[in-house]
Amino acid sequence: MKKLRFFLNKDFDKFMTLQFLDEKGGGVDFGKGIIRLHPTLSLAKKSDLKTRKKIINGYFDEYYRKNRKNLINSQISFKVAWRIKEKEFFKTTEGFFGGFKFQPGMYICYLSIVDCNPRFLESKTFQVFYKKNKEEAIYTIAHELLHFIFFDYVNRELKKEISNLSEEKLWDLSEIFNVVILKLNTYKNIVNKKYIHPYPNHKKFIPLFEKTYNESKGVKEFILKGIKIIKRK
Repeated sequence: MKKLRFFLNKDFDKFMTLQFLDEKGGGVDFGKGIIRLHPTLSLAKKSDLKTRKKIINGYFDEYYRKNRKNLINSQISFKVAWRIKEKEFFKTTEGFFGGFKFQPGMYICYLSIVDCNPRFLESKTFQVFYKKNKEEAIYTIAHELLHFIFFDYVNRELKKEISNLSEEKLWDLSEIFNVVILKLNTYKNIVNKKYIHPYPNHKKFIPLFEKTYNESKGVKEFILKGIKIIKRK
């Protein structure tokens, strides 16, 4: 597959921040996290949509203008750090999935001034908070890329089995899956384990999923067992 590309996209960042001001998931309030980093946006959260957009537009324009050098430095830093790990990550991950390949897509990492780090399955793009250190950024990149191959794999190989899961439960499964897999020694030369933190609501499932992985004969069996566990959630 093509190498991951890294871009700044202020308008996209504005749009995603607007979406995440009221977003919660896995025990995390993303809106609170945004305001913690950017207190000025607390007014936007209390406002109607039109006013929200106006506040976010003005704030982001000014922030990007003042911090352009830092944003570009992070873009370069993340790219250089990831290039060192990239080949091993793709080879390791495709091997883990039994030779299943990363599917076509744009594969773009957009830097963001908020720490929400969403991903978009259809386009194979995602955001990473620009103030992360290199090791944190590498973990986030690996995490998001793992999402892409996971969803492509289950949609092709386990379409019937996942059809019985709600969107929320499939999201839970994918997040727990990522935590368990990226903690494996298989990824020890790629990801620093100290940056692997499950969502608060997923922590209680990690030991069971780790035990399940150790008792499984390959990724397909592990996911099938994981689906059964999540169904009972």
